[in-house]
Amino acid sequence: MRYFVAVADHGNFTRAAEDLHVAQQAVSQQVRALETTLNVTLLRRSSRKVELTPAGEVFLADARRVIAASDRAVRRVQAAARGEAGTLRVVYTVVTAYDTTPTLLELLHKRHPELKVSAREVYGGEVFELVQRGECDIGLMAMAPLPSGLRQRLVRREVLRLAVSDGHPLAAAGQVDLSELRDERFEVWPRGVAPGYYDVVIGACHAAGFEPALTELGAGSTVWCRSIALGRAVGLVVGSLRAQLPAGLALVDLAPPRPTLAINAVWSEDSDATKVDRLLDAATALAAEHHWH
Repeated sequence: MRYFVAVADHGNFTRAAEDLHVAQQAVSQQVRALETTLNVTLLRRSSRKVELTPAGEVFLADARRVIAASDRAVRRVQAAARGEAGTLRVVYTVVTAYDTTPTLLELLHKRHPELKVSAREVYGGEVFELVQRGECDIGLMAMAPLPSGLRQRLVRREVLRLAVSDGHPLAAAGQVDLSELRDERFEVWPRGVAPGYYDVVIGACHAAGFEPALTELGAGSTVWCRSIALGRAVGLVVGSLRAQLPAGLALVDLAPPRPTLAINAVWSEDSDATKVDRLLDAATALAAEHHWH
C-alpha cells in the first residue's frame, strides 16, 4: 500500500522509489503483487506517466486511511511502552485537591496528551488499600506510615495555616502562635479517615505544648462547612486553600516554626512503572519550578 500511494503521489515509479529509498524494480514488483492480490488494475502505465484507474482512485483513498491508522497504532503502542499513552488511574485526597492535584494533572496532560487520566477523590485512609488491590495506579495523599509492598515519594510540602470563622477575634491577626489556641476546639477528620493529616495536626499541637480538644468530622464532611464557619471550632488547613477559600472563613498564618504537611505520591511495587514515572517526572518539574519541597 505504501508503495502504491507513493507512485500515485509522484505519478512516476522512479521518483516514488527515490522517495522510498528502494530500488525502482522493488516498487514495480510490489505494486503488481498488490494488483494481483486485488485482481484489479490500479495504475495505467505508459512511457511518459502513470495514472490512476477508477479502481485505483477508490483504493488510494482507503489505502491512505489504512496507512494513517497503521502509523497511529505504531505511535500509540510505542507511547504506551514509554508510559505516554493508555490510562493512568489516580486517586487523591482533599488536601491535594485545591492546587497540587489539578496543577500536576495539567502539566501531565501538556506533556503527554495521549495519556488519559482517570482521577477521583478519596479519603486518605482508603489510598493504601486501593493501591494494594490494584484499583488505582498511584495515590496522592498526606504522608502516613507506609505498608510493605508500596513505594512513596515526596511531591510537595504545604505550610499549614489556621482556618477560623471570618468573625473570629483572630481573623484579622497577622500571625498567631499555635500555643495561643490551647483553649480552642480543633476540627479534624478521624485518624481512620485521614491518618497523615490527623497525625500532623495533633503533632503540631503537641509541639506547641497542649493536647487539643477535637471535633471529629463525619464521612463526607469538610473542614470548612461545619463548626469552623459557625465559629464553633478552628482548623489547620493547607495554605493552598487560600486560592479557593469558602465564604465565611479566614486563613491566618501561624508563627514560626510553622507546621507543614508532606504530600506524597504512593504506588505499588508492581505498578506499571512507565505510566507512574510520567506523573513523578511532572511532580519533580513542578517541585523545582514552584519550590514545592
